Amino acid sequence: MIRCAPAVLTATLTMLALLASSATPATAGNSDPKVVLDEVYGQVDAMCGGEGQGPAYDIYVIAEDYFTPDLAKTFTSAMDKGDLDFDVLVDAQDCKLSDLKLEVVKSEADTAVGRATFKNMGEDRVVDLLMAKSGDDWQVADVVYRHRTFSLLAGE
Repeated sequence: MIRCAPAVLTATLTMLALLASSATPATAGNSDPKVVLDEVYGQVDAMCGGEGQGPAYDIYVIAEDYFTPDLAKTFTSAMDKGDLDFDVLVDAQDCKLSDLKLEVVKSEADTAVGRATFKNMGEDRVVDLLMAKSGDDWQVADVVYRHRTFSLLAGE
């Protein structure tokens, strides 16, 4: 039997708990459309909510972790070419979110629509994440605006 001081045991257990909880978002939560919506916009809200002073999120990492391969490729290509000069998650270059409301408005066996409704810099925004199930994981297949005409996948 291995014996250790209570402080060492507590530190070890704490470290194991932290390691277990630090799974990447793609493996941690993509099993449910609401979780995907909450994780994506949780990062946006952390940076842009309140005083807008939270940790910056990396839109490329979000695309890689949550978008379908086709949508991630479309997004990266548009960004690299300069065709997309704004953050598709907030429909702006700058952000200061308020009144964020997240809900899954449609859910079927292999498709779902997660909706983010908020104000950015005082302007109303409604962004739908169209999701598709791939195996056990849900991925964002398109980002569509309801407040104006825009589809990331269509490039317009």
